[in-house]
Amino acid sequence: MKYFFLIALLLISAYIFSQDPIAIGCSDKVLLQKPGTWKAGMKGSEGGTAAELAIEKKVVATIHNMIKSKYTPMSIEAIFHGSYGRSYPNMSANNYGYSIIPLSYYCEGNSIKTSHESSIYFSIDANMSGVSIYDTLIDEDYVSGMGYHYMVDMPVEKDGIHYFKEKDVTLAFGIPGKTSEWLITYNGKLPYSYVTKKEFLEKRKRILSNAMRESAAGFKDALKRNEMEKGFKETEYKNEPEKLKKYMRMDYLPVKERYDKHLAENEKNYKPAFAKIETLLKMPAIELAQPAIVKQDPNDHLSYLFTDDNDGFGRVLIKPNPGYFNKKIPKSSPQFFWIFITGPHKDLIAAKFMEDVMKAVDFATLKNMLGK
Repeated sequence: MKYFFLIALLLISAYIFSQDPIAIGCSDKVLLQKPGTWKAGMKGSEGGTAAELAIEKKVVATIHNMIKSKYTPMSIEAIFHGSYGRSYPNMSANNYGYSIIPLSYYCEGNSIKTSHESSIYFSIDANMSGVSIYDTLIDEDYVSGMGYHYMVDMPVEKDGIHYFKEKDVTLAFGIPGKTSEWLITYNGKLPYSYVTKKEFLEKRKRILSNAMRESAAGFKDALKRNEMEKGFKETEYKNEPEKLKKYMRMDYLPVKERYDKHLAENEKNYKPAFAKIETLLKMPAIELAQPAIVKQDPNDHLSYLFTDDNDGFGRVLIKPNPGYFNKKIPKSSPQFFWIFITGPHKDLIAAKFMEDVMKAVDFATLKNMLGK
């Protein structure tokens, strides 16, 4: 009997120690020590020709192997994915990239479960960044009011690596997080250009002219309709001068006076903004040639103020730089890389992923891939 109990005890002990930590409880400590897994994501769209796609997939595979060689998932299921965009005439190079969406482990009672969604995201994109660098807003497109695409901050460049300021962001469900970005380019070059102050002022003047003309259009249409009605009434009351006189006094003239006043006020409203632009255009040439970092004037919704990159409300205006790209190589070749990572930095699992995966990014390897 004693022998039987000894065997039973040994079997129970062996069973307990052979189990995953979930069998003996779940905690933050257990989660952080739990090995993660790699998992291929769903296949997405694949644009471009077969030859271009082959090159792009090779680049993405190289990036995945670079990350995988130095990063081991912990406390997460690392969903990795390659995406391949279409080739567009206005783009000097094809856009494609590699991404990881980490699904964190969490405790449900004494069991470890895998989340079905994530606010953590990591990507390395070729020939595409978080801002539009291939398109130019036309003069009539003044949705932004600035006439150009923009960046929130200017990066600091060192050896072909452009470092952006880390930003505080609000993620899904109001969770606070951090976002970091890097741009890897040919030395001393950028795939976009900064808009000068002079360029901004000249385009802003055209935008204002278009806006003033548009806001006046309704008033001018009302005046035109009023004149047409007057012509009809003059024909109708051709033999009834008193009725025509009454119509002119009671209808035509009040309408004309009202909309003439609206037109004058409309022009008056825009006049100060035009005057500010003309004054700024008289700045020294060296000042007008500086990059335009602007923000809306809090005291005048029709005007913008020049500011610097330390201003949280400032917007760095950019435009395409076709001269950056080597047109002699395939459009599928990487000509710059954009690295992006975001997540809830106060969450232990997210923070560990963000720190560990960035340690696996070999900037020198990515830089050597440019133009290949």
